Amino acid sequence: MRVLEIFASLQGEGVNLGKPAVFVRLAGCPIRCVYCDTEYSWDFNGGVEMSPGEAVRRAEELGVRGHVVVTGGEPLVWMRRGLEELVCGLRRLGAVEVETSGVYAPTPELDACADFYDVSPKLSNAGVKAPLSPFYPKSPKVWFKFVVADVADVEEALAYVRERGIPLDRVMLMPMSKTPEEHAEVLRRIWDAAVRAGLRVTPRLHIVAWGNARGK
Repeated sequence: MRVLEIFASLQGEGVNLGKPAVFVRLAGCPIRCVYCDTEYSWDFNGGVEMSPGEAVRRAEELGVRGHVVVTGGEPLVWMRRGLEELVCGLRRLGAVEVETSGVYAPTPELDACADFYDVSPKLSNAGVKAPLSPFYPKSPKVWFKFVVADVADVEEALAYVRERGIPLDRVMLMPMSKTPEEHAEVLRRIWDAAVRAGLRVTPRLHIVAWGNARGK
């Protein structure tokens, strides 16, 4: 598989916000949202070729235990090409969170080893067609993050979850932003709409602290 980077940081968003974690970022993404802040991950030939076992060893060398995040790109494009072995191996370090668009359902082998799915369904602001797999609304391991920039996005997210029967307590809104200033501006813009909708908001700690710096 192609690995872009392996690093230790804090999980900056979602249900595991603030947890120290090892991140394993895989190359390749066919979704390509217009607001993506990791465009360098789109190239399927990016990074370096690495076996799942080698990636696990590199992750272990960082010395952080308790939580691991497998991200991309879209990591599920590597199913049946090493992803299952990688995720199962990483469990030696702690709970494994898989970040995904939700387009692809996991294989049974992957699902057996994943502890969390951090799913980011695509609203119209993504500028792409990315249907959500029926697997995710039914799984107790799934948390949903919607990237929003304004009140209209919040309302669209609420309609989206209602149409698909997604539990509201599994849903979070996330400010569309690449700088601390933009993060604060969007957060203020969506604040009251989130309250009215009864939807939780997750900040993006890495954006607040570092902007769009790579490896944070």
